[in-house]
Amino acid sequence: MRYYLAALVILLALWQAAAYVVNKPYLPPLTDVVARALSDGPTLAKNLAATLARVGAAASIALASGMAAGLAASWLSERVSANLLRAAVLLTYPIPHVALLPILLHLFGVEASKVALMSLIAFYPVALSVMEWTQRFPRDLAALIYTMGGGRLAVVRYVVLPSALPGIITGLKIALNTAYSVSFIAESLALTDGLGALIYDSWHRLDFTEMYAAILTLSAAGVLTYAAMSALEKKLTEWL
Repeated sequence: MRYYLAALVILLALWQAAAYVVNKPYLPPLTDVVARALSDGPTLAKNLAATLARVGAAASIALASGMAAGLAASWLSERVSANLLRAAVLLTYPIPHVALLPILLHLFGVEASKVALMSLIAFYPVALSVMEWTQRFPRDLAALIYTMGGGRLAVVRYVVLPSALPGIITGLKIALNTAYSVSFIAESLALTDGLGALIYDSWHRLDFTEMYAAILTLSAAGVLTYAAMSALEKKLTEWL
């Protein structure tokens, strides 16, 4: 923890020093940004709540669909189907999914397309983690379950999923932070609410202190979420 605090102090000190050296409106001093964040607390809190709701919905969809696709690609009884699904996930992963936004807008409308875009991009870290980690289970334990009369579902439940849990949580952590990053693009489409919309709006009004205050708030939410997921991971995998 002390290393994280030291790195944070160094980064903030560099920001403050760079602001004084550059001395331009587009890079205000950290102290001005913090003062603005405190004065704009209610506005930031309202937009943070909107962003957190979208990130939560997107992460839930990405976790459910990524788990289903990852497990199916690894454990479908028909190996041809499994390989086709695995290939489909890998082939569509490099697509710049943000470019699909006009299609999502037509399909889901303005509000739902924001969550759709975030969940689509967050889907891949979860699906790929599940696909990779479900291949790394103790084969001898699986053989033991088969010998005792257990089936494929029992192997998945008692061997595959527990051994893949660290990788699944890592994929979810990446997916959550990806959703935070994509929220700026998704919410800047229609300036209704959310920190992404606030950043975009203040940017175009050249209100840089408000823009950085919103960026800091979004970054802090991402860091706290990552820390919470790390604590959950430690709790769930303490038996390892």
